[in-house]
Amino acid sequence: MAPLSPAVTRWGLVAALLGLWELGGRTLVTDPRTALFLPLPSTIALAAAALARDGTLLAAIVRSAGRVAAGAGAAVLVGVPVGAVIATWPRLGAALDAPLRLVRPVPPVAWVPLTLLWFGVGERQQLAILAFAALLVVVAGTTDAVAGVPPALLSAARNLGERRLLLRVAVPAALPGVAAAVREGVGTAWFVLVAAEFVSASEGLGVLILEGRDLLEPARTFVGMGALAACGAVTDLALAALQRRWTRWT
Repeated sequence: MAPLSPAVTRWGLVAALLGLWELGGRTLVTDPRTALFLPLPSTIALAAAALARDGTLLAAIVRSAGRVAAGAGAAVLVGVPVGAVIATWPRLGAALDAPLRLVRPVPPVAWVPLTLLWFGVGERQQLAILAFAALLVVVAGTTDAVAGVPPALLSAARNLGERRLLLRVAVPAALPGVAAAVREGVGTAWFVLVAAEFVSASEGLGVLILEGRDLLEPARTFVGMGALAACGAVTDLALAALQRRWTRWT
């Protein structure tokens, strides 16, 4: 018998766990309160279908994806050049790196009260949280990628007569690491999205998750969590495909 592929094994395990959850809930749970607060997969699927039919789920996904794209995009536009500067120019880089190292251990959620004071309740506050969270990751990853370019590689290219060392040698060598930093930064933005939307958003996946508590509909929360996980996974797969395309020489 041929061995099962990793994908079949992985999704088979997921299906088995969902089946056990459904079976256990139907046969072991007799308390109505437990059934309410821990909905079965079939109940969650029905809730997802209902939210999809009335457009609520799609609107929440579009809204949250837009916030992640804007926040993470700003972080990439700023973080990649800053990371390159930190790695390339030691004195200027040290001045930039010092404050970043001080704030890096602070969880992005801890900045929520301050961003509310600075930007007020609204879209700007949410984007600021996402951009800041992703920025720290992108800067750190880009710095490591650029600093990790082997000096011997640059020396060899220089000895061979290459004049455009930055564009022809350094950038291609560092690009895989920079692409990985971008992926991690976008993933971080998805990670902190719920905390940002909990506070001041009126629409989005974070709001959908919170509504499950307010409306005593836990299935709604599970739908929001599942959509969040799916969006993060799809985004990472898309960025991974672009990374493979743009770094085919690695």
